[in-house]
Amino acid sequence: MLLVAGDGRNVGKTYFACQLIRYLSKKYQVTGIKTSPHLHAFQPDDLIIHQDENCIIIQEKKINKKDSSLMLQAGATKVFFIMAKQENLEKAFKILEKELDDSIIIAESGGLNEFIIPGKFIFIKDHYETIKKQQYLKYKPLIITRQGDQYDLTIEEIIQDLSISDQLVYHNKN
Repeated sequence: MLLVAGDGRNVGKTYFACQLIRYLSKKYQVTGIKTSPHLHAFQPDDLIIHQDENCIIIQEKKINKKDSSLMLQAGATKVFFIMAKQENLEKAFKILEKELDDSIIIAESGGLNEFIIPGKFIFIKDHYETIKKQQYLKYKPLIITRQGDQYDLTIEEIIQDLSISDQLVYHNKN
């Protein structure tokens, strides 16, 4: 699992996650995961994997401008959208794990690192800003700085040292 988080809105998390998916899906099957701590409206024809009072998990099948759809359009074989507050995210992820296979997972989430250790944790920040979300630094992320549409590291530079089979495995912290 490559986990992508960022230092706020509009820092390029989805764009970067989609670049990772586009690159890796040429050679591997990739599953995308997007999480949100807010419940969003969903359509009656959405493919709901699970729904209860604490979370909703949708498998993305539509082509539109939503972040989860952009992951699908970038080449992910499957994409899941988890809507759950942080205190319910671990339970939601455990439910979703039953749907996951041996593919590489690219997850855009600010909360998954609370209970899993990803193979690689990438934290994106804006070039001109100091890091506001200092709590993420305790997870020792690879910090990538974005300036416009440019990042200080390329996808190739990030991937070149990874052994896909060994280093991208995630583990539950418990």
